[in-house]
Amino acid sequence: MLTAALAVAVLCGCGGPGAPVLPTGSATASSTATSPAAPSTPATDGPWGAYPDRREACAAVADDLLALALLPAGLSAGPTVAEVQDVEDEVEAVHDAAPPALAADFARVRMLVDSYGEALEEDPSARFDGQALDEALAPVRGWLDGTCRDAG
Repeated sequence: MLTAALAVAVLCGCGGPGAPVLPTGSATASSTATSPAAPSTPATDGPWGAYPDRREACAAVADDLLALALLPAGLSAGPTVAEVQDVEDEVEAVHDAAPPALAADFARVRMLVDSYGEALEEDPSARFDGQALDEALAPVRGWLDGTCRDAG
């Protein structure tokens, strides 16, 4: 059910015309509402980042991966530079809460979104690089597979 709701939210641009949306159910997406000036390093030094245990980290990272994988569809709807900045802020929150093993991968995603925002400022017809995003998310998928397969 979350998948369907998230897909509709991203594709419909709920929250504004063409505005991509990350899920609000994960701890990472809601953390920006409570701490607007989040640090650019993971929230804790523990193996699960901002999450207390493997199960919660796996669930949150899976939710975040789904939302991030849908970004190309949401960003193809002609977002404004401000909307892309909002997405970048959400990706930063994902990065900040992530287990340290994933910090570099989420930083790469954040850089892709940032680069797209900069390109959009110069050329309103700029396109988001979905293939580069897929490549950046491959290690996250691998982490989920290797770390979370039996975390039920």
